[in-house]
Amino acid sequence: MKHSEQVLKLLRKQIGNDSEVQEIQRTAQEVVKKWINPLSGGVEETNGLVYGLVQSGKTGVLSVTGAMGADEGYRTLIILTSDSDPLYDQTLGRVREAFPGIDIIGKSEFKDVDAFLQRIKSGTCVIVTTKNSRLLKTLIENFKKGNVKGLSCLIIDDEADQASPNTRASLDDGTLSAINERITDLRAFFAKNTYLQVTATPQALFLQPMGHSFRPKFTVLSHPGKDYVGGNDFFSDASKLVKEFDLNDIMALAPGPQPAPAQDIPVSLLKALDTFLIGATFKRTKDADQNCAFLCHVSTRTSDHKHIVDLLRTYKANLALALAADRPAIIKRLRGAYDDLASTHEGVKNCSFEGLVEGIKFFSPGIAVKLVNGETDEDVEVKSPYNLFVGGNKLGRGVTIKNLLVSYYGRHPRRPQADTVLQHARMYGYRRKDIGLLRLFLPPQLHIVFKAINKMEQGLRDLIEKNPNEEFRGIYVESGLSATRKNILVPGAVGVYSAGSNYNPAQVLRNDSVRVQTQKIDKLLESIEGKSCMEMSIDKIKQLISLTRPDDAESESVWNATAMISSIEQFAKVKKQSTGYVYVDRDRGLQERRRETQGILDGGEIRTVPADKVGLFMLRVRAARGGQAAWWPQVRFPDGRYAFAFSL
Repeated sequence: MKHSEQVLKLLRKQIGNDSEVQEIQRTAQEVVKKWINPLSGGVEETNGLVYGLVQSGKTGVLSVTGAMGADEGYRTLIILTSDSDPLYDQTLGRVREAFPGIDIIGKSEFKDVDAFLQRIKSGTCVIVTTKNSRLLKTLIENFKKGNVKGLSCLIIDDEADQASPNTRASLDDGTLSAINERITDLRAFFAKNTYLQVTATPQALFLQPMGHSFRPKFTVLSHPGKDYVGGNDFFSDASKLVKEFDLNDIMALAPGPQPAPAQDIPVSLLKALDTFLIGATFKRTKDADQNCAFLCHVSTRTSDHKHIVDLLRTYKANLALALAADRPAIIKRLRGAYDDLASTHEGVKNCSFEGLVEGIKFFSPGIAVKLVNGETDEDVEVKSPYNLFVGGNKLGRGVTIKNLLVSYYGRHPRRPQADTVLQHARMYGYRRKDIGLLRLFLPPQLHIVFKAINKMEQGLRDLIEKNPNEEFRGIYVESGLSATRKNILVPGAVGVYSAGSNYNPAQVLRNDSVRVQTQKIDKLLESIEGKSCMEMSIDKIKQLISLTRPDDAESESVWNATAMISSIEQFAKVKKQSTGYVYVDRDRGLQERRRETQGILDGGEIRTVPADKVGLFMLRVRAARGGQAAWWPQVRFPDGRYAFAFSL
């Protein structure tokens, strides 16, 4: 029997769609093609990335890949999860289910060193642990005590952009953060190993310097199944799933250290809760096993969480009283929620409103309010018809909440980090059958942020799809948004192309090596007269840039042809533009080097070209000192609130 066959059988039963399981299998097979052969001998290691989408079933890919690793000869599999009990428990449970023929060692079993080593030496093992410095240190010490250096190892780092990168990188003093150092030591212990990073938010990884040990050497895209609901469903211009509310409502829910916060429930939260009750009751009356979830995620402070829990319990009590008395106000509120859901869900539209109200009367005494944060051991199981979850970071990454219908999200940092905010998108997932019942309540300021992040995600995945090599992984960001946290970025290792700015090589080569390229550009631009411009396809603009030859000896590391071409490609994708402008002038006497953000044009030439699209300015400069004529490019990005970040 093969371990991969067992996990694939399980997934076919769980998913019920063979084509989706085949896609998971294909993704795992792509990883197998790129990892280190565990049986080839010698000393060898690599690291790669499985890039999925939030809540898209990356665990399935993780399981199949791990099983294939065991089949291929990896004796030890180590699965690292975030240091979060709900996520760890979910992962451990799924691993035990997926690998019936492998010994599974959980983090609680590290203490007995002799028993641990006996199991390691007996056969293939899967070790599941959180990214906790103390636990990782114990794990490494156990391996060293057992003299088991000959083992091959597949390390799968789930949510690899969290905790794993060096959070002291910005200090640029050579020191490592605790968890980063532990993972580095763990990788170094195994002479033959593959370190496989898994995440839906790889910004922190792609912005590491080229050649960095935590920057992926290969990337495999994981694609969701057809029932997946994601960014385009929530954040396209036509979406009806998002309901905006005033940012000031967050102040009532997250008052901070106030000794006696107001007990009034904001109208927006009432609407969200009422909407949830209508949708959850509809599902419950159709299927008796349908328990549903509501998520309130507006603060990281535990005092705020407790305050919100009090408000939700007040809501529960007031709801029972109001329904028992048939008060017009509650009926009106529920009618508004019903009408909203009926506009997007045909089943609700054809369902009796009065019948749903009767259902709420019956089930509402069983409302479960759950606090899930660092101070509680509450799980995320949905055991009641109505489950109201309140929490912070514990609910912000990796954890899957079954039958989540309505999310109320309101955290609004001054400069949002794209990867952090995207990981809060617990509303994504395999919810297509319920899409008309889904709602996301959030302030307009955050609605804008999520729309921008969705563009970023689309642009990055499209870039990887078209360019599978790791030469350039640019991150599209809009104004007011950071790609990731600054402390994991090495100073001077990240370049940026900004909206409205101009970029050019500091100098171009003019020796015999450029003759052929110059002739090709001459041919491509022969239809454009001097000192004039023409609209051209983005593909033609990319081709022109690729044919130019900057002088690397003069480089300031700002102009990079690969980075520039890929950034233009992403811009065109995000802005839905297929053309730009090419300005041409010939027989220019420009000889001196230029700063790479200075520009190469004289006078007002740049203003003669429209600024609503990418502009490529091509100057044919004269031969000098017996050399060759050459084309010197300059790119101008249109004005806007965006930039492209990339590692140098």
